[in-house]
Amino acid sequence: MTVAVALSLSWTSVAAQPAGATGTAEQALITQFPPQSIDTIALANAALALVPVARAEIERRSSYQRLQCYEVFFTSSCLTDLRDNERRANKAVRRVEVEANALLRRERAAERDRAVAERELRATEQRAKSISITGSARNTENAGAGQPASVTPPNESAPADEPRP
Repeated sequence: MTVAVALSLSWTSVAAQPAGATGTAEQALITQFPPQSIDTIALANAALALVPVARAEIERRSSYQRLQCYEVFFTSSCLTDLRDNERRANKAVRRVEVEANALLRRERAAERDRAVAERELRATEQRAKSISITGSARNTENAGAGQPASVTPPNESAPADEPRP
């Protein structure tokens, strides 16, 4: 009995919709964001905020039209047309969503690249400021012009007969 009540309630909410209901949110989304028009982060965020509204309207409209198809003699033809219309509407909404997400992804990548370049610059500056205390680096600095310093072994002047320490 509760199923019948739920079905009758859902039928009255869907049946209360006008027969010629069109996708106003979907059309607004498509006209507000034509192809290649999303070029700022604010526009991308605005488009992404409208996408769920448009999808909900497409779903609501499809549900209503599906119920109308079951009252028609050629139900399968009506349902096929309905699926085609729904697919076209979702494709248009998806185009806006993909374009907005692509812009946001490019902006995040550019921000990451800027942060990496800034870190590398700071690290390079820090390395330039620091003084190396290792012997080989000190010897190359003292030799001048990047030439390694000639270092003689400590006991080379000692006679060959004497053992080295």
